[in-house]
Amino acid sequence: MKSMDGYSPIVFNENDELLMLNQLLLPKEKQYIKAKTVEEVCKAIKDMVIRGAPLIGITAAFGLYLGIKDSQTKDEFLDRFESSVGCLSKTRPTAVNLFYALDRMKSVVEEKIDILPLYKLINKLRATAFTIWEEQKGQDERIGLFGAEFLKGKRRILTHCNTGSLATGGIGTALGIIKTMHRMGLLDIVYVDETRPYLQGARLTAFELKEEGIPFKIVTDNSCGMLARAKLMDAVIVGADRIARNGDTANKIGTYCLANMSRRHNITFVVAAPESTIDRSISSAGDIPIEERSQDEVLNCGGVRVAPDGSEALNFSFDITDSELIDAIITEKGVYRYPYGF
Repeated sequence: MKSMDGYSPIVFNENDELLMLNQLLLPKEKQYIKAKTVEEVCKAIKDMVIRGAPLIGITAAFGLYLGIKDSQTKDEFLDRFESSVGCLSKTRPTAVNLFYALDRMKSVVEEKIDILPLYKLINKLRATAFTIWEEQKGQDERIGLFGAEFLKGKRRILTHCNTGSLATGGIGTALGIIKTMHRMGLLDIVYVDETRPYLQGARLTAFELKEEGIPFKIVTDNSCGMLARAKLMDAVIVGADRIARNGDTANKIGTYCLANMSRRHNITFVVAAPESTIDRSISSAGDIPIEERSQDEVLNCGGVRVAPDGSEALNFSFDITDSELIDAIITEKGVYRYPYGF
């Protein structure tokens, strides 16, 4: 199950089984969880076995296929399709790529339900899930090239959360730019925010960079100000879970702090994401739902209780970065500069 960039985050085999690399166990253990039903896929996404906005969308497409593949009649198919969409759409509400993938699958049904025999329609949905995945791989490559060109001369990069193969199924978005810069000899060092409370940076981004042989140092999330003051970094690259029409961006909690710090110290701040992350149906940040997760994720670390008994926590999974703080938004179509008008 080895891929060009470490270990493939998902595998869909000939037996119609979805194998998902359990990202909760990385880097200590590489364990694949097998899913044969849409309910199992929903649980994996909600529990963050699978995470990263583009990969959530890809996984949801395969999950939707698993939900309908055994339908015997078109009425049964439509019932299963609707219930599967309902299950998947409730898993991670901030990640717009989830809804992009579900809408792609819905479009196939709307266009083909009265044209194709049921077995062909089911096969078409299977193929569409693979198409979404393959498209993401190509998008990642183009984002990497655009980003490497835009950031030429910025050799010391800080990144937040995980935006690589484990988040997209390709080379990654923000981390894809970093990988491309490394391959082109344009990179000296990557500073990796640990990214509390799930430590996606310390566990997952560090895992990918080590696999690629890219030099990196893990830093605490609250080290960014000192790194900037000491002039140790030239740019910050992050991903996105949803981008509004005006460029306001929802991303992993802590991103807004990085953007403000970058502006204060004249450090280039870049968002990298596929076009599917841009939600043109909403005008600004006020329309982006922000997921609030269990307080247990904050009160515990690595399965160990770190807070006093009886403590309460507030656990926003994402924050909003205002568009005027973002120097560029890079997609597979190119580099957008402020002011944004998607």
